[in-house]
Amino acid sequence: MPLRFGTLLAVAIVCTSALSAQVRQVGDLNTREIRALDRAKTVVILQGGMLEEHGPYLPAFTDGILSARLSQELAAGIVRQRPGWTVLVFPPIAAGASGSNEIGRQYSFAGTYALRPPTLRAAFVDLASELGEQGFRWILVVHVHGSPLHIGALDDASDFFHDTYRGTMVNLWGLLPVLGGWGGAMADMTAAERAADGLSLHAGMDEHSLMLYLRPDLVAKDYRQAPVVSGANYAADFDVAAQPGWPGYLGAPHLATAAFGERIWRAFAKAAITTSVEILDGKDPASYPRYLTYLKTLAPYRAWIDSTNARDSLAEKRLAAWLSRRPR
Repeated sequence: MPLRFGTLLAVAIVCTSALSAQVRQVGDLNTREIRALDRAKTVVILQGGMLEEHGPYLPAFTDGILSARLSQELAAGIVRQRPGWTVLVFPPIAAGASGSNEIGRQYSFAGTYALRPPTLRAAFVDLASELGEQGFRWILVVHVHGSPLHIGALDDASDFFHDTYRGTMVNLWGLLPVLGGWGGAMADMTAAERAADGLSLHAGMDEHSLMLYLRPDLVAKDYRQAPVVSGANYAADFDVAAQPGWPGYLGAPHLATAAFGERIWRAFAKAAITTSVEILDGKDPASYPRYLTYLKTLAPYRAWIDSTNARDSLAEKRLAAWLSRRPR
């Protein structure tokens, strides 16, 4: 028995080491090592990290923490199911567009430090172009943030890569089957919890539960005293978020538990891995329903898009005017 156990342990160690070797951090590699990667069997993960307010109880980098953890689990899941493939992970890009404070047109909010959507799109188009010029053909974007123009910018960058380099680049958070893992787990909420949480669009029971599971040390201890701040539908939520003194969340954080967070996380990570492997197997990413398409059917979201576009246009004109005044 001891010999057999020792053999099994050795095999397990070898297998774990092999899987770890298939997940590479691009910043750790030199030019020779990067050039040696098999482009046909290398998946690049571009992970984002929106700095966005999440109210008084969660850290501003909540979305970045979720994105980083999902990137780890996605990389591990791919190499488990695709022996011989390599996952090349990029360091977090701590930038995103349109914080959820824009739901109530509160464009300046402590904790949110956003790029304009065209800037975000340009950044990811530039990265995609660098990868395309070097022959990479598979890119997965892991950027867990739900504002419509943020999602649209990453969808555009992905479509640009496909059309320009004939490769596959996918904004995973922009696909409804991936979000469905998260949303499906929320069906486990009791009727009382659903009534209290309302239509939680941002930092409600779900995100507080996720952080209690993943990073409880970063959740403020008094979250149990958080008042319920929510509406029963999209229009009501947008109205609540526009009120003076809005705390920066929609839902019932006090109901959050680590156990509920674990259920959401496992379902969400599984959906992301399953969808990614399907794409690597040849399924057309365009065949999946997109989150942005759904959001554009909602009047409050269309109004949000219009107001943000108008604000961004003014910002662009202000920059152009400043540049024109600079001495050459």
